[in-house]
Amino acid sequence: MLTTVSTLEERSENYWFDRHSKSIIFLIIILGIIGIYEAFQLPVAVFPTTNFPLIKIGVDNGVMPIEQMEVTITRPIEQAVNIVPGLQSVRSVTSRGSADIDLFFDWGVNMIETLQLVDAAVSRIQSSLPPTAKIETNRMDFASFPIIGYSLTSEKVPQTDLWELATYDIKPRLNRLGGVARVVVQGGQQPEFHVTVDPAKMLRARVSVNDILNALNHTNIIDSPGLMSRNHQLFLGLVSGQVHSPEEISGVVVKTVNNVPVKVGDVGAVGPAVAPVYTVVTANGKPAVLLSINRQPDSNTVEVADEVHREMDAIRPSLPAGVEVRPFYDQSNIVKESIASVRDAIVIGLFLAALIIWLFLRDWGTAVMTGLVVPVTMFITFIAMKLLGQSFNLMTLGGLAAAVGLV
Repeated sequence: MLTTVSTLEERSENYWFDRHSKSIIFLIIILGIIGIYEAFQLPVAVFPTTNFPLIKIGVDNGVMPIEQMEVTITRPIEQAVNIVPGLQSVRSVTSRGSADIDLFFDWGVNMIETLQLVDAAVSRIQSSLPPTAKIETNRMDFASFPIIGYSLTSEKVPQTDLWELATYDIKPRLNRLGGVARVVVQGGQQPEFHVTVDPAKMLRARVSVNDILNALNHTNIIDSPGLMSRNHQLFLGLVSGQVHSPEEISGVVVKTVNNVPVKVGDVGAVGPAVAPVYTVVTANGKPAVLLSINRQPDSNTVEVADEVHREMDAIRPSLPAGVEVRPFYDQSNIVKESIASVRDAIVIGLFLAALIIWLFLRDWGTAVMTGLVVPVTMFITFIAMKLLGQSFNLMTLGGLAAAVGLV
């Protein structure tokens, strides 16, 4: 009796599969096609998208002494950010002219909103901080690290020209590319003008260093005097007081003494110079300017890298003679090698599995089915990865390779 019931159940199951076999095959094909499509839509990166509960605040204020940095900058910022929800601890390192403040939060907080709250907290005390302090706030994730790096070297072009070339010509063109978050320029020599004052002349003219600084700060600006009306239209007027040469800086009026204007050139000498260099950057044993490109968090590393390479190839012909541009780091190569490794694992695994099944069972149908099941399973996995917000990275690709080996 039990044997009869079991036989009837098996026949019923076989009948159901036979009856719906076409629908099942159609569903598998549709899922496979969707999986292939989603595979090309998934982001590609070295590491998965992870929001570390850490925000770093970096402060640069020239060569201000440590004690003054701690009192006027570090402590006010630490006190200001204490109101941000989810803050667990604050750690800071203060050195001469710089401060690094690390803010650690709960894992459950939204780091994008938290970054905005931190920026707002710092902005509230910005007016009380030294005006020369430069503050940057960044949340830490894997997109914070550059994916591509280029070096500019030359034996003929000065380092100041290389810096201007990287900053004003190459950087804006790379920033316009889709998926590029920012471009950081390092190295080279930043051109500037130096004013060397004469104490004796300053004493005779009754001018102080602060007078000269205030005059230069209030003169080297672009401002608007207001709106002008013409032909029923409003035009914004702009007045430029920017200086571009030593002669223009020398002509800036510092103050008026006995109805006689005292200019910068009357109390000192102005000449071209370069900003102080604290870090030496080289490439291939030569002084260089480096361009580091960061991607946006949800962008495709390989696509961004390919687009940057194409843009750099388009920039090369317009560079001055003697300037060499070479990539020194490319994160997309790691991703491409990982994808190739998974591809090879799938192909070799399928071939070996089908071969072993055929050798033992001598059944081509079973071997072919084995070769089809694994790819379809992978394609359906791509759909699940898309729904879960995953990407192709070292973690997921390694898991896929291991899964193929287990199957």
